[in-house]
Amino acid sequence: MATPQVRPGLTHERVGVFADAIFAIAITLLALELPRPEGEDFQRLGAFFGDHSGSFMAFAIAFLMLWFAWRAHHTLFDQIERVSQPMLLLHIPLLFFVAVLPYTTSIFGETNAGHLPAEADGRALATGLFAGNEALLLLCQGALFTLVLAQRLHRPDADLRRLRGNAWVYWGIGVYWLLTAAVSGWAVTAVPFLWLATPLVAAGQVRLLRMRR
Repeated sequence: MATPQVRPGLTHERVGVFADAIFAIAITLLALELPRPEGEDFQRLGAFFGDHSGSFMAFAIAFLMLWFAWRAHHTLFDQIERVSQPMLLLHIPLLFFVAVLPYTTSIFGETNAGHLPAEADGRALATGLFAGNEALLLLCQGALFTLVLAQRLHRPDADLRRLRGNAWVYWGIGVYWLLTAAVSGWAVTAVPFLWLATPLVAAGQVRLLRMRR
C-alpha cells in the first residue's frame, strides 16, 4: 500500500525539530534568568543564595516540568506519521507557553525571595501566573495526545495504551496546576508544596487508569 502523501508544511519531522529548539532555548533561558552575585555579594555568598532561594526553587521546578513536557512531546512525535492542521495550530499556544515560562519563572522567583517585603511583593499574582503558565502548557500537551488519537495520526505500530495514558495524565496534572493557580490568592505559601505533589497526582491517575482496564 502506498504511503499517503503529506501536505507541504505538515511533515512531523520539521515540526518536531522546531519544537525541540523552542524547548531547548526555554530551558537555557531559565538558567540565564537566575540572579548572579555582584560586588559585595561575593563577601556574603551564602546569604546571597539564601536571599534568592525562591529563584533557585522556581528554576528547579520549571526545569523539571519542561524536561518532562519535552520528553512527552518527543515520545509522541516518535509515534506519529504526520501532523494535521489542527495539531499544527495547537503548537502555537503550546510553544508560546513554553517560550514565556522563563519570564513567569523569573517573576515568581524574585517575588518569593526572602529579602522582599511580604506586603509589597505581589506573591499571589506571581505564583498564579507561574502556575497558570505551567497549567496551560500541560493542558496543551494533553490536547496534543488526544488529537493524535482522535485523528489517527499515529503509526500503525504505535503504543495506543501509552498514548491514552499520557493524554489522561497531562489533562489531569494540567487541571491540578490550574487549581493551584486558582487558590494562590489565599493560600500562596502552600501552593509550592502542592506542586511537589505532582508526581503523586500523576501516579494516582495511572493507577486509576489501570483499574478501569
